[in-house]
Amino acid sequence: MKRWIISTVSVAMLLLTACEQEHAGASEEQEIATAPWTEQQLADTNSRLNQIDEKIKQLDEQLAKMKTAAESPQVFKDVPLGHWAYVSVTRLYRQNIVGGVGDGLFAPNQAITRAQAAAMLVRAFQLPLSNKPSIFADVPNSHPFAREIMTAYEAGFVGGYPNNRFAPQESMKRKHMAMIIQRAFRLQATSAPYAGYKDVTNGTEGALEIRIISQHSIAEGSNGYFYPEQATTRAHFATFMDRALQNK
Repeated sequence: MKRWIISTVSVAMLLLTACEQEHAGASEEQEIATAPWTEQQLADTNSRLNQIDEKIKQLDEQLAKMKTAAESPQVFKDVPLGHWAYVSVTRLYRQNIVGGVGDGLFAPNQAITRAQAAAMLVRAFQLPLSNKPSIFADVPNSHPFAREIMTAYEAGFVGGYPNNRFAPQESMKRKHMAMIIQRAFRLQATSAPYAGYKDVTNGTEGALEIRIISQHSIAEGSNGYFYPEQATTRAHFATFMDRALQNK
């Protein structure tokens, strides 16, 4: 009787093991069969999430405009509520970082000069103005931004050109804008995705800095181009500065 019970138990265990193996095999086949479907579902989900993120970004921008408009009236006649740089320009104006060009105008499409950019950086970081005489041959001590330029230079934000030139009235190129913002805010490369730009190669001056400010969502380019040699407009520089300050 004991031998029969043991034999019965043994047979039952064998049958159970066989069923488990068969079930495991079926599950594996089902997993293999459904893998492409799962990948497609994940791709669709990621696409929908990206669309949601873009919608949230647009809503955030609209809310920022509404909040800024509610807190203060329109500052510049040429930067109305509907202007793409309205929030950044208005916010920096309230922080005494940017000013106008007279007659209630900001001149958003005008190229920013190297002197103006240096002054904005000094104001943004609230640095005490330098009392040292200018070291640049083309920036006399009587220059309206002489102290701001020397302060930005001493802080390591900006540099000069050969023959002790600073070129204060020269337009700030977009590649140089990337370099001084990365330097001033001490931004480092991250693991964030970076698709690059069609007009920026490893040999482009400022390529690393362009990558870094893009990874920090300070600059985005346009249609896959960064336009490193083009002048930075006052509206763009204000926007880049505002984004960097928001991330600070």
